[in-house]
Amino acid sequence: MQEIPFTIPISGVIRLANGEITFIVNPMETKFSFVTTGNTPSRTKFGEGVSLTDIILSAARQVVSEKRINRFHPSELFHAAIEKHPGIKRGSFMARVVACTPDHPSYQHFASHRDYFIYGGKGLLMLKEQYKPDSNSENATIDLNGMLKNSQEKE
Repeated sequence: MQEIPFTIPISGVIRLANGEITFIVNPMETKFSFVTTGNTPSRTKFGEGVSLTDIILSAARQVVSEKRINRFHPSELFHAAIEKHPGIKRGSFMARVVACTPDHPSYQHFASHRDYFIYGGKGLLMLKEQYKPDSNSENATIDLNGMLKNSQEKE
């Protein structure tokens, strides 16, 4: 068997209209239908006046008050935040956490400088004193190990 390569010039038209693509090549016509939803991927909306850094701070306060210890991993914050805001992207969330940690080595790469956390190394964070959930309470204190305790409790 012998093969002989050849080319045939073909002219045609492609029409896009009303959710259909029509290919017309010489006497042949082929139509493809497609559905347009009109929805494009967009940013997650949290509510008016609420930013991702606000969500991070409230998640950190929640984690510290639940654990009663001021040491946590950023993934704990993420899991606490997605309970209330399920559309949060993990990468965006973790990047904002780094942007809120001044002594993190990558903090310099972020323009939005917040000072919510202290970097403890090895991925551990601590919430700064002024942002702790019970820091305004007269009865709440933090011991040297980072434990949140009520000063009326007996040791």
